[in-house]
Amino acid sequence: MSDWVSVLAVFWALWALDGARLRPRPGFTVVGGCGRWRRAFHGKISLPGFWPGSWRMQLDDVPLAISPVGVSNRPVGSIGRPDELPAQIVAWRWAEIRDVGVARGWIFINGVRFCPDTGHVTAPELIALARLAPAERDRRIAGVIARWFRPEHLRRRLRVLAARTLWPARLNAIVFTVMAVITIYVAGDVAARLPERWSAAAADLLPWVLLAGFGAHVTAVVTAWRAVRRLKAVTPEKRASALLSALLLPPQALRLRALAGEGFFPVQHGAVGMVAVGSRRAVRAAAFNALADLRWPVRVDDQPAVAREIDAWFRGAIEARLTVLLAEAGISAEALLAPPEPDSPASCWYCPRCRDQFNNEQGRCPNGVPLCPLTRVRR
Repeated sequence: MSDWVSVLAVFWALWALDGARLRPRPGFTVVGGCGRWRRAFHGKISLPGFWPGSWRMQLDDVPLAISPVGVSNRPVGSIGRPDELPAQIVAWRWAEIRDVGVARGWIFINGVRFCPDTGHVTAPELIALARLAPAERDRRIAGVIARWFRPEHLRRRLRVLAARTLWPARLNAIVFTVMAVITIYVAGDVAARLPERWSAAAADLLPWVLLAGFGAHVTAVVTAWRAVRRLKAVTPEKRASALLSALLLPPQALRLRALAGEGFFPVQHGAVGMVAVGSRRAVRAAAFNALADLRWPVRVDDQPAVAREIDAWFRGAIEARLTVLLAEAGISAEALLAPPEPDSPASCWYCPRCRDQFNNEQGRCPNGVPLCPLTRVRR
């Protein structure tokens, strides 16, 4: 039995490690698949769902600001905290952009590293925008921004993913259950607690159970391959090589629905992704962070004047669309941003961005955001 324990321990260790993904930068991951249950968490490590039928969606903040004037690499309307501001704010007018490229996960403009390549705006799109006439460019920019605000598109793709991967998920659940039962049987030394006749029968049955589990594993990978061929990816992905690896290493094949969803979901604004698939609590938290960042951004002293102009236009465009989206979801932007209740009798000022409270007027919070009075909510 000791050999079996070692094999099973390696199996579950590989299963746990295979599900984790190291992201190039912090971002949100939303996991679901068990009824209406949703879980959202922020960080550089993206963890999967526990159940084989779970799906996973990664949400990135928009890493740039774009306007009819030009582009800036300062993120606007971020849902993550703390904000990841670039080491240096860089802004380009459209007439100044000569070439745009991508290297090591970053977009470069005129040979200068600009912003992460998250897919919100691709390098070919940026250079195409720079070469357009102003009127056509304005129309195209409006289309790019509108593309980030399609929550129903995400929901529809999620329904398609669930339908196409129904059988791989069911077969995964069978293999997962079989391996869990075998693990409990072996690790708990259940054979020693059974009558000798039952223990011998279980020992004879075990190879057949494993063979059936292996057959379910192969069938699951084959059906997942057929599903992936119909689930056309819209962002870069490596599903074909991942499926081949999963076929050769069964622990990697217990999350085929999540694997099939990699690259299948279009890039959206982070708050829109939360509205589409997040829990009510996660939606309100993301919406507050985005709105607070739009109205009360962290102060940056060395931001170029052209970057301020670009940011101002972009903030207005994003806030207008986000406010409408939240209203359709039954969330009032003004109610989200309403002053908090004082946490002590001495509290009389607060930061509208981080909600920290102060007992004297310090002018600004440590983030450089002007404080607001709390007198409006006193009872």
